[in-house]
Amino acid sequence: MKTVILAGGKGTRLGLNGIPKPMVPVLGKPLLQHIVENVKASGLTDFIFLNGHLGHVIEEHFGDGSKFGVNIEHVHELHPLGTAGCFRQIADRLTEPFLVIYGDILFDIDFASMVAAALRRGGAGTLFVHPNDHPHDSDLLSVDFTGKITAFYPKPHAENARLPNLVSAAIYVLYPNVLKYIPDQQASDWGKDIFETLCREERLYAYRSCEYAKDVGTPDRLQRAEAHLAEGRLASLNKKSPKQCIFLDRDGVINVEKNGIFDASELRLIDGAASAIRFANRSGIPVICVTNQPAIAKGQMDWSDLEAVHAELDCLLAEAAGAFIDAYYVCPHHPEKGWPGEVQALKIECSCRKPKPGMLQDASVDHGVDLRNSWIVGDRYCDIASMKAVGGRGVLVQTGHSGNDRPAFPHIKPDFIASDISAAINYIVGPSK
Repeated sequence: MKTVILAGGKGTRLGLNGIPKPMVPVLGKPLLQHIVENVKASGLTDFIFLNGHLGHVIEEHFGDGSKFGVNIEHVHELHPLGTAGCFRQIADRLTEPFLVIYGDILFDIDFASMVAAALRRGGAGTLFVHPNDHPHDSDLLSVDFTGKITAFYPKPHAENARLPNLVSAAIYVLYPNVLKYIPDQQASDWGKDIFETLCREERLYAYRSCEYAKDVGTPDRLQRAEAHLAEGRLASLNKKSPKQCIFLDRDGVINVEKNGIFDASELRLIDGAASAIRFANRSGIPVICVTNQPAIAKGQMDWSDLEAVHAELDCLLAEAAGAFIDAYYVCPHHPEKGWPGEVQALKIECSCRKPKPGMLQDASVDHGVDLRNSWIVGDRYCDIASMKAVGGRGVLVQTGHSGNDRPAFPHIKPDFIASDISAAINYIVGPSK
């Protein structure tokens, strides 16, 4: 598989002099070299660099790639064609699926896993996606429960739009058939011009990951990224690294319990929830929501309703504190029958409905979570029981149901009882973080 790196940035905001943006030093090494080394670690060694501004600096540093153990072909952009338009110059080389990476991103990603997912799904391609602390100025997208991207929202967004905090990280695995969507006679960008069309006319998928991928296009972002690299955060978040995670139940822990949230307008955050989640985000510990949503099986809401609720939750967290949930895992099942309009296919005994640990186990596989070193925060003993089943630890909060299902779990003991999510996360993360 070829890896195409867009390396034409000028780095104006970084105040660079004499070097292009991808060559900005990150802890004394060019950003582009970090990129090449991480991609190579996943076994991908065939590169095409699409160079532009001061491209000769890149060519002089990398040559044909042999001194870095890879093969590099340098292609100079004749004039600005946009992030998609420039691919017209190399279309004849892209006869099989290819990886696309923008040259202003610092990351540590297990590309073998992403590529395997992309090849398994097929379609037009797969985008690396994750939430971030600045969704307002990022390209966002919506995904259905199968992982298919249903809509793409390039920045800037409509005023007051309530969109999910699911960001395209400018890392893609694409199939050659996408090249026919690139206009012949004008500049075009993947985000602004191509992906919206692909969502309508092809199958485009999301690869959601907790792995580190940050653009370093401003001095403050570069400084933060260097600090994270120095402290080992990038390597620790790679999917191959077993990692601690904080799992959160939703209703009664993050948002006010209302005996089910069937509409986004009903959602209200618990006081301090956004700041507590931001504290975990900034500590480098992934935060994953695991929630039973039997209303789907009961016919009281459908998947689109749930997606709107989670988009609203994303918006509230971002607006209140720049906080985010790394991933959502949902059990839509309910074993008892008798509700008008219920969905028969979902009225089953499953392995994911808490107190069973299926959602936790799925998250462990998807993100490399060390469950024995992880925590759950819940307002019921069934939450704690799900984590105990896989050897992890749990905090019971005295919000929401406040442990009112205790009689059903007489032998389950939480590791800590906290007043709310703020106290719970402070206990888990600790002052050293």
